[in-house]
Amino acid sequence: MNGIDEKRAYTRRNYPVPIDVSYISKERNLSAQSLNHCEGGMCFESMSFFHLGETLNIRVKDFHPHGPCTGLCEGLRSITLAEVKWCSEVPDSDTSHYRVGIKFYPPIY
Repeated sequence: MNGIDEKRAYTRRNYPVPIDVSYISKERNLSAQSLNHCEGGMCFESMSFFHLGETLNIRVKDFHPHGPCTGLCEGLRSITLAEVKWCSEVPDSDTSHYRVGIKFYPPIY
C-alpha cells in the first residue's frame, strides 16, 4: 500500500478526451479536456472558473465506446448532467486555467 487512503467509490480511469461544457440555462459551450473519469464523476481542465454546486451539461466530443480506448472508457458518459464539487486554479501556468471536479447526476431511467 502506498500510504494514501483512497476514498473513491469507483475506479478512476486516466483517459483524456475533449469535452464540451455548458450551463443548462445557456446555449454557449466551452471546450475543455477531461483528465480522468469514473462511473461517478470526472476531472477536467478548463480556461473558465466554475462555482461549487453549479449544474453543468457535459458532452464528450467524438465518443466511440467501442473504439481504441480498450476498457479505459468504462464509466465515461457521452452526455450527462453533473454538479461542480471543486474548482482550483492550476499553478505555474502561463495562462489562467482550472481543474474542475464534477459528480455525475444519476441517470433517470
